[in-house]
Amino acid sequence: MKNLQINLKNRLGLLLLVFSAIFTVSCDSEFDVEETEGGNAPPVITSVSEAREDVPVTQGTLENTYIIRGENLSSIIGIYFNGERASFNPALGTDELAFVTIPETAPYVGQDNIMLVENLSGTTEYDFSLLTITDFTESTTEAGEKTVTLIGGDFTETSAVIFASGSEEEGTLVEREAEILSVNETEVTVAVPDGIEQAFIHLETSRGASAQSDSYGFSYSIYIDELNPDWEMSQWGGTFDVQSTEQALGQYSIKSVREAWSGLTFLAPNIPFNEYSDITVSLYGTGDPGETVNIAINDFAGQVTVELIPGEWTKVVIPLADFFPNGGAPAVINRIDFQESSNTGKAQYVFYVDDFGFL
Repeated sequence: MKNLQINLKNRLGLLLLVFSAIFTVSCDSEFDVEETEGGNAPPVITSVSEAREDVPVTQGTLENTYIIRGENLSSIIGIYFNGERASFNPALGTDELAFVTIPETAPYVGQDNIMLVENLSGTTEYDFSLLTITDFTESTTEAGEKTVTLIGGDFTETSAVIFASGSEEEGTLVEREAEILSVNETEVTVAVPDGIEQAFIHLETSRGASAQSDSYGFSYSIYIDELNPDWEMSQWGGTFDVQSTEQALGQYSIKSVREAWSGLTFLAPNIPFNEYSDITVSLYGTGDPGETVNIAINDFAGQVTVELIPGEWTKVVIPLADFFPNGGAPAVINRIDFQESSNTGKAQYVFYVDDFGFL
């Protein structure tokens, strides 16, 4: 009986081994005949498209997402823009498709402009430059024309610069193309189109890329060629002209003729103090170096002193917090004054005010 049990166990074990071998061969045959998709060749890139519009481009904008089309893309292990590794999700792609986001830190000027794609079998390079706008500056020509210089790169193939204001969703979108005055790899200077108070600046290139600046202009204008109709003006100790053409950034500016320590007053319709971050204004001095103006809020509850530059327009941006460095900011702004404060004993001081508002 004992020998019979041992023999039976041996036979069962032998049957299990045979069945296991047959099952393993069967599984290999049914499921593992094909190799990993993508084969054993390096990537092949046929095109790159901006993901939102899916339009082929040969230049990309930092932090935007792009679609790479080609072959052997399922085994990608790295994508690099001018040497900077990009983020991508292999799970979203196929052997013919990959999605990638250009890193903010990728170098964009003075480079070979190469996108490098690496898979398990090798690498492929693709001609692809990068675009970004990092900042802009404002200026005025001797003829009084406003200009903006966009800073960043690679701008060498700039085709158009558009000032866009309003909203497409609300049906208020207005786009004005600017005259391009100069272009190089890192800067583009344009003339500001007439009528612009606030806009986002879009730079487009012939390689299909587009970049957008921060907001240009005012969140709320008080004076641009004319006084905001919700505001009123007053003064003491002098005169003013709201349609002066002697020195103007646009059609008109405000000419302020002042006695010592006298002022020009703007009366506001109770603007919430916390609704805006800064006051901005352009001032033109006509006197001696070192002459100054006090800009004051709410009948001199808080004030900041600004120096006037003789014979030049100077744009001033003052954080509202600077008017009340020790606290005590008001709930609303109901008055802003420009007080002559040079204290040099002259009988008369003249300065001009233009492009005045809140950011």
